[in-house]
Amino acid sequence: MGKGPDGGAPRHSGGGRVHSSTRERILSLVEMRSEGLSLPQVAEFMGLHENTVRSHLDALLADGYVQRESAPAAGRGRPAWIWRAAAPTPSPFAALANVLADQVALLSDNPARAGIEAGQRWGATLPEAAREGDARGAVIDSLAALGFAPRLEADHSVSLLSCPLLSAARENPQVICNVHLGIVRGILQSHGRDPAGSRILPFALEHGCRLELSPQREGQR
Repeated sequence: MGKGPDGGAPRHSGGGRVHSSTRERILSLVEMRSEGLSLPQVAEFMGLHENTVRSHLDALLADGYVQRESAPAAGRGRPAWIWRAAAPTPSPFAALANVLADQVALLSDNPARAGIEAGQRWGATLPEAAREGDARGAVIDSLAALGFAPRLEADHSVSLLSCPLLSAARENPQVICNVHLGIVRGILQSHGRDPAGSRILPFALEHGCRLELSPQREGQR
């Protein structure tokens, strides 16, 4: 089930059905690229067939989530469509996050550390933090449940393809992004892992952020 942006309620199609995770990831991808994306670009990044992506984009267009315009002509043939997110409705959760982040930045001598500490307390309360088993899997499952659309890469880093507080993170990354890092560290700590080496690189990817987890010592899970 897809989660809405900025921590809001899950988004629905015009027929009232909650977005699938695939549709929500496509929408989140388009939302993060203000310059727009072509159909082949979306399909390549998602690892899906163009026909599959086209059906999702057409549905999102019909429901008012995205808009399209013709790309500049490049030779003969019909110009390609460029897909962009429709103007978003401001989220009250994003506004609240911005206010809280501004307050932390104003009152704290070290806003980044305050964000991490708050996130660690939050992360330790998540259901996955108490689950036995692989710490990395618990982190990925938690981030997926929170709306980050995580993807484990071959180098064991994690690409975060969506952000539940994207607008707030852009306004105040030193607080919001460090809260997200703290969530990860809180989960790792609950699993007996050293959290100190983990870090988030905000907007390091073309389509999102990069999470690097602390190295796993021998005997750890």
